[in-house]
Amino acid sequence: MKTITYLLLSIPLAPAAIAQNVAVFPDDYVAVTEGPFNSPNLPLASGTSRVQCLYNGLDMPVPVGDMITKLGFREDRTLTNMEAGVAMQLEIRMGWSTLDEVSMTTNFDNNYDGTPVTVFGPALFTLPDLRDPNAPLPDGQFFIPLTTSFAYVPNGKNLIVEYRIFGTATGGGSFNYRLDRADYYSPRTYGQAGCMHSGGVAPNLTLAATRPGLTWSCSATSGPPNAPAFVAIDIGAAMAATPYPLTAVFPGISATCMGQMPVGNSVLLGGSASSSGSKSWSFLIPNNNIWAGINISAQALFLDFFSPGQVVVSNAGTVLTGTRPRTTILRGQGVPTVVTTGQKSSYYCPVAFFEHQ
Repeated sequence: MKTITYLLLSIPLAPAAIAQNVAVFPDDYVAVTEGPFNSPNLPLASGTSRVQCLYNGLDMPVPVGDMITKLGFREDRTLTNMEAGVAMQLEIRMGWSTLDEVSMTTNFDNNYDGTPVTVFGPALFTLPDLRDPNAPLPDGQFFIPLTTSFAYVPNGKNLIVEYRIFGTATGGGSFNYRLDRADYYSPRTYGQAGCMHSGGVAPNLTLAATRPGLTWSCSATSGPPNAPAFVAIDIGAAMAATPYPLTAVFPGISATCMGQMPVGNSVLLGGSASSSGSKSWSFLIPNNNIWAGINISAQALFLDFFSPGQVVVSNAGTVLTGTRPRTTILRGQGVPTVVTTGQKSSYYCPVAFFEHQ
């Protein structure tokens, strides 16, 4: 029986070897060291099973024409307990689909457009231990080296990776093997501090991460108590690169009160601060991906009749709307040659790595 164990990134390449590159899915997770969730069983710990992962090419950073040589995942590092690797009889197939994360069906074979390619096994493969303090994984990652490289030439189609597990050392049952799992990525940035009101404190504005289908929200704290409060919002633009004085708009305002919003396109929402000087604003973002990847900036303003110019402002902030990972996993329990249908988990995405050259 052919035995293949996991390959770690720490193995040095020979000087004449072709350079290897590693792409991460979803692609914006190149900037995220740890996702907010974990995946207890998918895709490798469901026991005897058939598991398909569909990856939308919109989020796949592998260059067209490159050869995928290894598939990888990373452990969930918010946990500390070790989870032992398990030996399994594994086969991996890769192919293409005209379907996406929404239209993917529950029938394994019907999801393929054309015939998939067997890129690994069937062969014995042993998963590494996760979070083992005596044998830590480099960057928390491990890779499965493919015995047949796969050409990434999508021609407008989406990638399917299918893990076919014919048996495990656990007797074919599922086991805990918690991998890092992605969700939407919505980074926030903030400008310089606001100016102090008559109580000697500067209002502070914070933004919540968001995506289409959720609410956009911001919260101002430490404003003047019970004061009229407003927030300027610009949908589609980041805050100004350089703060500017507000004296032309509010004569007599303190020189420390700086405008940080783009000029000309802001919408103003009103309200009143609480007795502690707090105020929040929100609105629903339509559940359509045309609203993904959009900057929304905001800055709060309070009327304070005992401050210069009778107005104070907070810092500004910008949030970039994220999008759910454009992937879906289909899982069916049982011998892969027998299983034909499974259960879909839409937008479910263990962070995946694709080594390519």
